[in-house]
Amino acid sequence: MTVVVVVDASVALKWVVTEAGSDEASQLLADMVDRQLSLVAPEHLVGEIGNGLRKRVAQDTLSTDDALTALDAIAALDLELIGGSERWFRSLRAALEWEVTTYDALYVLLAVDLDAELITADSRLAESAGRKSLPVRRLTG
Repeated sequence: MTVVVVVDASVALKWVVTEAGSDEASQLLADMVDRQLSLVAPEHLVGEIGNGLRKRVAQDTLSTDDALTALDAIAALDLELIGGSERWFRSLRAALEWEVTTYDALYVLLAVDLDAELITADSRLAESAGRKSLPVRRLTG
């Protein structure tokens, strides 16, 4: 049986940029390839990844070519990107209630809508969600 898991940009960036937690994030990809997991994300994940890569280029920790290659690698994954303007209209209320950004609320809302777990490397998101008993787990690596 395949388990559906929502991932956020903090996890997806660890697939293409080696940093703390990259090994654990890579295990999610391996589990997806083995068909144990189905990884999904709201489509705004692409913009967040692009911004994270741009930031690393600006900080001179990643070359422009490596950033572009990293985004291409994300595009090649079997990651299901889910749209839904309706979720955007719910994101402000959720963000205010859960004390997270509207972008983070979209990940949590998708997890709730799919009866799935959100996996994140964002400690602030995990802590806020934990206080509200939301289906969020933080990478431990």
